[in-house]
Amino acid sequence: MVQFSQTSWQEFSLPNVLETLQYAPLNLTIGKNPLLHYTLPKELEAGATIKYQLQYGFKVIRWTGIISSIKDNSITVRLGQGPFRGFTASHKFVSEGHMTACYDELSFQGFTAVPEETFAEIASKANLVYAIFARKAARDVYVAVETRKKTQSFGALDIGATAG
Repeated sequence: MVQFSQTSWQEFSLPNVLETLQYAPLNLTIGKNPLLHYTLPKELEAGATIKYQLQYGFKVIRWTGIISSIKDNSITVRLGQGPFRGFTASHKFVSEGHMTACYDELSFQGFTAVPEETFAEIASKANLVYAIFARKAARDVYVAVETRKKTQSFGALDIGATAG
């Protein structure tokens, strides 16, 4: 069994952090240490899927977790699909004035993609990144694309209404 735990503070309000974590980071700078990040679903509810990614060098391990329960911005997760026989996680977000404290604990059991010793070494060097600014950039791109789609739809509707 491999366990990972990290506590971080973000200089954003709790609602802002939760909304921003719904977007995958647009880009991340990969350095010496492996990077772990997750993307929350649009609706935080039991049964929804959280996407996880661990990047180490040019290799990536991806998996999903299913939200088991949510209470007071504390999320409990179990394995959805991935290279493990078991996975559990808890993510807790606490408002602390103008900041948000993020508490993350992940536990992995039964590895199918890499040997447990290798994964344990990778996890011991990993940093969980929130990449708030990279996620905000991704959100801006998403909003721009959706706005353009709506503008094109209205234009097509207007042309169709006046044709004939």
